[in-house]
Amino acid sequence: MRDFRIRNITILGLALTAAILIAACSSSTPTPDAATETSPVVEDDHEEGEASVSEADEHEDEEGDDHEHAEVPHEYEDLVNPFVGDAEALAMGAVLFEVTCASCHGATGMGDGAAAAALDPKPATLADSDMMDELSDGYLFWRISEGGAMEPFNSLMPAWGSGFTDDQIWQLVTHIRSLSE
Repeated sequence: MRDFRIRNITILGLALTAAILIAACSSSTPTPDAATETSPVVEDDHEEGEASVSEADEHEDEEGDDHEHAEVPHEYEDLVNPFVGDAEALAMGAVLFEVTCASCHGATGMGDGAAAAALDPKPATLADSDMMDELSDGYLFWRISEGGAMEPFNSLMPAWGSGFTDDQIWQLVTHIRSLSE
């Protein structure tokens, strides 16, 4: 049964990776209207489900690229990874990451995946321990769930919340945390 699940996740991930690579390499970009229809708008005066950005939330990664980190929406802010220290979750997260995230973020989380060169903004360097220490579990869960087609990110990162279970997202968070250790 476990091999069946891994095979299904792998097939799903390969299909999603192909779609991401096609989108990343195409010259078209999402319109602002399309991005705001699927994701909350980020404003300084935010309501539930919306986020705001402060100057303290900007981060320059090891390569000098600026990444902004918005305030976590209220429904995500208190979330804590239930799989911390769980070896099976870490292994499943590694499989999910390889299939769905590595094409952009790179196999080791350095933001140097095959599709990264075509992306603007560049993928975050998930192996950056200083940055990862600043980010809560709720932030990571939110960003994986909602993707990047919103202010201030405006990236092509897909919203995985509709395709993954909460447990799968937590497994990804578990693996992503391990990249910066």
